Amino acid sequence: KRPVLPTALPPSSILFGLLPAKERLSNMSSKNRMTRSFRSASAAIYLIDIIAALIFASRKIYLNILIGILISLACLTMLFVTMEAPPFALKVLDTKRFAFLFTFRGRYIIDLVVSLFLFGMGVFGIVMGVLTLALIFGIRFIGVKNPESFSELFRQPINLEDDDETFVTYDGATLESAEQT
Repeated sequence: KRPVLPTALPPSSILFGLLPAKERLSNMSSKNRMTRSFRSASAAIYLIDIIAALIFASRKIYLNILIGILISLACLTMLFVTMEAPPFALKVLDTKRFAFLFTFRGRYIIDLVVSLFLFGMGVFGIVMGVLTLALIFGIRFIGVKNPESFSELFRQPINLEDDDETFVTYDGATLESAEQT
């Protein structure tokens, strides 16, 4: 007998394969498939960026080690944000202090900084820097064409002039009300 799963599963459950493959594909609309594809591609890019940074850090030069570890931590943080998992990391990241990480602007800035550092990490780093930039520009391009999937990937500020105050979560609640529960 199969266990009954809740209907609203977090995106990480799809990535971790909690649903059988047949149900994963049949339950997704084209908008959800596109969102899942970008989440999966982002997760893969961040994992490979971490590998590139750790390879750079393995050269045993102080600045290489320092930059490699910092870029690995930045990519690991963005991997957690992208996958919306694990819960212990999201408990720390899903606060007003780090709310910018869940917006397109925040992710764009972090990805741009990571890419600039990757460009200094040899051929593998250059390739990963280009792929990281291509991914974020691709997400923006698709976001212009399909705003509903863009809003599913990123939190949107409630007031466009007030970009640092209150954010809408993926379930429609505001971040402030999500913190109180």
